[in-house]
Amino acid sequence: MNRRDAVQRVAFLMGGALSAPTLIAMLEGCKSTTATEAATSFGFSTEYKNLVSEIAEIIIPKTSTPGAKDAGVGPFIEKMLKDCYTTTQQEHFLKGLDELDGSSKKVNGGKSFLESTPAQQTALLKTFETMSNEEAKKNETAKKIVDAETGLTKETKGKTEAPPTPFFKLMKELTLLGYFTSEVGATQSLAYMAVPGKYEGCVKMTPGQKAWALN
Repeated sequence: MNRRDAVQRVAFLMGGALSAPTLIAMLEGCKSTTATEAATSFGFSTEYKNLVSEIAEIIIPKTSTPGAKDAGVGPFIEKMLKDCYTTTQQEHFLKGLDELDGSSKKVNGGKSFLESTPAQQTALLKTFETMSNEEAKKNETAKKIVDAETGLTKETKGKTEAPPTPFFKLMKELTLLGYFTSEVGATQSLAYMAVPGKYEGCVKMTPGQKAWALN
């Protein structure tokens, strides 16, 4: 599966709602030279590696098919953030992890997110999903004046970076992207054909049939 196919597949699964930074990260595949130094220094702590993997597993749990942990989504998210996103986006994501763990301790009797019960974890993630949606709405005004070529917000006193993608929105995007472009996700959660035949523009699907993976 090439990079453009991966973007097409995940965009379809998310109803076409991929954020601009994720589309740019996948289509360009690397950071600009100005972000090289940040890329070498970025990384999750051991605790946050486990935290990201756990959140991904909640988004795509193991059922009759493998879950996000089986597909190595946690390490994928860390690598994507390190290699393909700006320093601003990296810092915003880390801030989101800080806030998630801090909120868990406040509402769950001092317990971190990883120490909380599955029900408590799910409730907290729903709250953060709502927060991300609200943040995205606030960013819409800024997006309307973003230069399509540079990705920078137009202002009378110079230019600044466009607002970063909200934490939980990016977390979901990268979880889906990492899962459905992995070997596990493509071959066990989707209907995969290693050697596809001729192109069929309209194929009937039966109830319960898996969506087709893009080869």
